[in-house]
Amino acid sequence: MRSSSARLVALVAAVATLILVAALTGSEVRPYVVAAIDYHFHDAHPTLPIGPGRDLIVRNQGRNLHNVTIPALGLSRDVRPGEQVVIRSIADRLAPGRYQLFCRIHLEAFGMKGVIVIASE
Repeated sequence: MRSSSARLVALVAAVATLILVAALTGSEVRPYVVAAIDYHFHDAHPTLPIGPGRDLIVRNQGRNLHNVTIPALGLSRDVRPGEQVVIRSIADRLAPGRYQLFCRIHLEAFGMKGVIVIASE
């Protein structure tokens, strides 16, 4: 039979392990995903701010070649159907505020543009 101090040490170790596992799995920062579908950026609007440490992913889920241009970053990349552009820790690269993104290929004819918002914290 274990002593009460040994049981207490085992209990503390078990609780500490659970807390550590919860902290490691629950602290994952998920990317902010924008989908380019045909002539529209889905989820590129100012109601969902992107906080520090989050990546921005723009996925081409449409049938056409698209482009992702974010003038504030000096970024312009073409994205084939089924591919994506990943911008690591975008909020660490831009000051808090609203920033335009657009598709150079479909901007004039279809107005394909959106806004991303960088949160202050």
